[in-house]
Amino acid sequence: MRGNSHARCGAGEKLEITSKVYLSLLSLPDDFSKILAVMRSRSVFVSIILQNMAALKALYEKEWESIIGNCDEFVYLGGNEQSTHKYVSELMGKETLDTNTYGKSMGRNGNYSTNYQISGRELLTPDEVRMLDNRLALLFIRGERPILDEKYDILRHPGVGGTADGKAEPFRHGAVTNSVATLVLDGDIALETLPEPETGESNYELLSEEDLEQFFENQKEDTSHEKK
Repeated sequence: MRGNSHARCGAGEKLEITSKVYLSLLSLPDDFSKILAVMRSRSVFVSIILQNMAALKALYEKEWESIIGNCDEFVYLGGNEQSTHKYVSELMGKETLDTNTYGKSMGRNGNYSTNYQISGRELLTPDEVRMLDNRLALLFIRGERPILDEKYDILRHPGVGGTADGKAEPFRHGAVTNSVATLVLDGDIALETLPEPETGESNYELLSEEDLEQFFENQKEDTSHEKK
């Protein structure tokens, strides 16, 4: 799943997402805000990825602000939805502007005046949020000022050579890529002399190291007799 707004909640160990858990997340529970608060208190991470804020409001009309409020980090990657632009603009806050106005009247009794005013302006208006360069992202961290930074190009990552984008073999889930055990046979024991596995139902016997040594010794003796 890929979206334009990414919120990371809680602080602690990450939640391992399996295929069953991932499918269950496609249908969020009605009391997700309460579950999120409990996860936060148990130091469990959860990442919420949204296309825009309207999607969250549609699912949780009354609790969407509580869900965002339980998140310590908010990343805006860009988008084209008005309510999201307005929300991000309000998160950015305002800046203070000093305004000086001058007035001068001509004539016999002319005068000259200067006015000093302090006004506020959004750091980024909703329109400026909409026009944000696609190379940039906004990061909001609880207790910190907003951060405007460049997105990281994953194709420049040192490990991209191990992915399909880096012309490596595609990852196949469940495929065995590394051997976990090695069987070494002493002597001239041919593999075809080992007993063939039985098909169907079988009874298995757990052999000790002494039993295995005795088994291979018997195989050696049988092989030497056949050669003679």
